[in-house]
Amino acid sequence: MLKAISITLGNGFEVALIISVLIVWLRHAGSSALSRWVYGGAGFAAIAGCAVLYALKWSGPKKESFTGWTMAVCFILEVLYLIWISKARKVDSAAAHTAHSLWTRGTVGKIFIFLTAASLTVLPLMRVLQFPSSIFIQTYSVVNTELILKFTGGLLGLVFSFLFAMSFLRSTRTLSVRSSVAGSVLLLAAMMLNQIFTVAQILFARGVFPLTPLTMKILVPIINNMDKYLYVLLGASLIWTVTVLLSFKRRKEKLSETWNPAVQRKFKARVRNDKRWLASIAGLMVLVPSLLSVEAVLANQTIELSPAEPVTPDASRQIVIPAASVDDRNLHRFGYTAADGTIVRFIIIRKSETMYGVGFDACKICGSSGYYQKNNKVICRKCDVIMNIPTIGFEGGCNPIPLAYHMDKGNLVIAGSDLEQETATFHQEDLFQH
Repeated sequence: MLKAISITLGNGFEVALIISVLIVWLRHAGSSALSRWVYGGAGFAAIAGCAVLYALKWSGPKKESFTGWTMAVCFILEVLYLIWISKARKVDSAAAHTAHSLWTRGTVGKIFIFLTAASLTVLPLMRVLQFPSSIFIQTYSVVNTELILKFTGGLLGLVFSFLFAMSFLRSTRTLSVRSSVAGSVLLLAAMMLNQIFTVAQILFARGVFPLTPLTMKILVPIINNMDKYLYVLLGASLIWTVTVLLSFKRRKEKLSETWNPAVQRKFKARVRNDKRWLASIAGLMVLVPSLLSVEAVLANQTIELSPAEPVTPDASRQIVIPAASVDDRNLHRFGYTAADGTIVRFIIIRKSETMYGVGFDACKICGSSGYYQKNNKVICRKCDVIMNIPTIGFEGGCNPIPLAYHMDKGNLVIAGSDLEQETATFHQEDLFQH
């Protein structure tokens, strides 16, 4: 359940933060009317994300290409957004009027906000949209307690993300322009650094840039800590939240006894609402990092994969594995060294008296994270989905990518060419682990 919460909460938090930042700045730039285009862009990103997930199957080089191009576009749009911020920082009335008229006349501002919101939210939204595939669409259709808990966890993650966005928007209504600019720049800088490093990683992995000892020395520590990106966003959000709290504490507006009773009641109600939203954002800024940190600690205790048994093709480029060596109904892992040096892992488990489950030690949803066996269950190491052993060797859900084989004189025979075709799934992992 906790892992399900972290999947939707981590990515939902990023989406909520992006939308909140854009709307907060539009509000202070005098362009609140453009807020609906932020929501429209995020909605379009969700629809486009579904289409991309279906079209690309979200694995291998297609996934990397889409991610790289999307992040490059995001970086360009963020640079333009920062230019807009820097020009709008003048607080005199004439500059404010100019900024307002620039972004409300015609369709230029609407298209810019729409594209910015769509580009920045499409990747985290796609990861949220993958949640049903990685958790609910298992290889069996049995509704059980585990599935209900995961569904509940995923739903809670989305609820917390929505509450964070609402609390953030409500609690920043009185924030100064200077504070809004500072918070926006801080968060955008964190996003831009993540995009630069991700694009660089893909380019080096594809061989566009040469991997020298110096670049490896620089890239490896960065890549090993890419999973800390969410905590950078949390840190920046915490700083902004503290700024909001201090701004509320220093508010000079006080209740006056000279006001008529209706105005006094209205003032008190507004103060009460502000305090509630501030308490909500403060509570969420404690709850969200706590949940993600606990899940991260538990995830680091994930069972390590057993070593893959090396296999070598024969003269006809076939991998021959005696059936007797895999007849114990346990999971067996093998490693084939491809022509480019990539270790391609595959698994074999006996399913019945005459059938074997044979597949790559990877799936189209979780990549090359691999599978392990616990008691009589085969489990995905990344998403904890339990495989239905009779369906291993067939596509669907988090099942291993199928690998063709045939029987010959009591041996399982696998074509080396079939293993060579799946190197992209394992290539990037091996490149930066050696």
